[in-house]
Amino acid sequence: MFKNALSDLGRVGLENNYVFNTGLILATLVALTYIPSLLDFFKSRIGFMSLGIFLIAILHLLLIGVFPEGTKPHGFVSYEFFALMTISLLFIGISLIAEGMSKYGASLLLLFILSLGGSLLIKWPSIALLELYNIALYNAGVAVLTYLQHKNNPRLQVGT
Repeated sequence: MFKNALSDLGRVGLENNYVFNTGLILATLVALTYIPSLLDFFKSRIGFMSLGIFLIAILHLLLIGVFPEGTKPHGFVSYEFFALMTISLLFIGISLIAEGMSKYGASLLLLFILSLGGSLLIKWPSIALLELYNIALYNAGVAVLTYLQHKNNPRLQVGT
């Protein structure tokens, strides 16, 4: 964890690399099941555009598992995943503000600033720690969206 990247766990030639790579592919499939509920949640064009960016980022997660460390496309799809996920925080935040959920939009904009700033300004001891930092921020963004979905949909509230 204090050297290299998380993808080293799935690199070509590593015994049992399939465990890490299969995990990425399964995580992608789970994330893809979340998209339809977001299509019902957002109402604006910018909301749908932000979901498009989020979807492309999720597909890059799949590609990281399909093209593990040691294959030519790996570096590109890995950087693209993190860049697109960070950009999706920005656009989802903007779309929440545009749709009247300013407080929550501001929280996603803060996550974007923390992701971009932390990636560019902090000298991380390893790529893996930088990746874990950003993954935690992305999960926080998904938690905000999930909370909003439950808050704004009476059918999803506990006890109804």
